[in-house]
Amino acid sequence: MQDVEDSSISYKQYFAQLQTLLGEVNEADVALVGDLFWENYSRSARLVLCGNGGSAATASHLVADFQKNGYLLGGRPWECLALTDSTPLLTAWSNDTSYANVFAGQARCWLRPGDLLVAISGSGNSPNILAAVDAANEIGADTVGLSGYGGGQLAQRARRNIIVHSNSMQLVEDVHMAIGHALYCSVRDRMSLRK
Repeated sequence: MQDVEDSSISYKQYFAQLQTLLGEVNEADVALVGDLFWENYSRSARLVLCGNGGSAATASHLVADFQKNGYLLGGRPWECLALTDSTPLLTAWSNDTSYANVFAGQARCWLRPGDLLVAISGSGNSPNILAAVDAANEIGADTVGLSGYGGGQLAQRARRNIIVHSNSMQLVEDVHMAIGHALYCSVRDRMSLRK
């Protein structure tokens, strides 16, 4: 019975930490990024996301929200894609060049000046994420970094950043998903007002 009580305490601690971190999200930073998303949609620009591991899942999940609902709610297609979603491309770029180039190679194919790259990295130091941001910046796309752990190098390279101030990867990933959904809801609400 003691183990059940101990685990209950750890659940409460986790949820309390998550609530604290959500409360500490810089809303002004999120609002600026929300404006970028809306401008991206309004100009028929392309939205591209990337991440590793749990952040890859977040990138794919958010593309489903933005692409599908951009069309269903906004009445026109929104070119949204996650650089994580093609296993053949991921393995080809990593095998034929290096894993550090797995997203940058794709970014150079998909991004145009004025498009938007959202790079998600819990640590802010993933070499393949940094390379993708560098490629996007060179192309003239706008770049947004979602990170934790103080922001890492990503906070120095992305033009706009939202940093979750935690050293727990699980908490950082949870907050990143909440931020993504908040951004989606902001765009969705603007679409509704425009009808």
